[in-house]
Amino acid sequence: MILVTGATGLVGRHMVPALLEAGYRVRCMVRDGQRARSTLGGGPEFVPANVTDPPSLLEACRGVETVIHLVAVIREKGATTFDRINVQGTRHVVDAAERAGCRRFIHLSALGVREDPAYRYVYSKWLGEQAVRSSRLAWTIFRPSVLYGRGFGFFDRMAQSLKLFPPPFAPVPAASSRFQPLAADDLARCVVLALANPDTAGKTFELGGPEHLTYGQMLDIWLAAMGRRRIKLPVPLPLMRLAVPVMERLLPDPPVTSVELRQMELDNTTDPDAVEKYFGFQPRTLARGLAELIPHRYIS
Repeated sequence: MILVTGATGLVGRHMVPALLEAGYRVRCMVRDGQRARSTLGGGPEFVPANVTDPPSLLEACRGVETVIHLVAVIREKGATTFDRINVQGTRHVVDAAERAGCRRFIHLSALGVREDPAYRYVYSKWLGEQAVRSSRLAWTIFRPSVLYGRGFGFFDRMAQSLKLFPPPFAPVPAASSRFQPLAADDLARCVVLALANPDTAGKTFELGGPEHLTYGQMLDIWLAAMGRRRIKLPVPLPLMRLAVPVMERLLPDPPVTSVELRQMELDNTTDPDAVEKYFGFQPRTLARGLAELIPHRYIS
């Protein structure tokens, strides 16, 4: 039995079917079982629990061999903070897994984690990793770059930013930072392969797709996949640093936050052959991945 936290999120929607197809029994930790069943179907078992509620986590972990921990927030809202979910929530899940007698723990972290509070999101992910590493569990940590798939994600934010500018223009941060977009299906395949290989215990895998791309290059590929044409309008980062806080105050769900903008100062890349080197297959290019997803209307 494998417990998946965050089963209805972008990664979970790909992870759960991959585990079921590989023959595993899957228990999904959810807040709304009926809604989760409409998303994931009747194959897995559903259990109500929350990373902020330790007793519910202990019950969810009973009888489980492996926990795959996907729950995290990339934006803070009210009491839903990086510390409460990404740090304390991970500690609660690790503690419940240990107390329930689980053996393995797969943790989804993020590429670029660092012990630097100036980068608040990746710092919270670094602290979450420390909770996993200090446990008695046979842990494996995955650090992916930008992920995309069926569900709301990076390219939906890109679509939001386009709506703020009238055609034919498209805003592009004037930054040289690069990303390595990875299809969530390919990440799920890596996790399934890791589960079958005990040698992956105690290891951290930094993963990305086969390309290092700037934001502007990803925009070009996304626009081509959507059959759209736009003129890219570079926006200097100093100007964005002035505009983004204003958007955060005026918009309930802005296309970018100050935390995310700060993160764009850094590259989000690793070895472009990492997936093939560690797991023996070539991940999708971004153009191929988007071509497969867009017919399913995964984005608005």
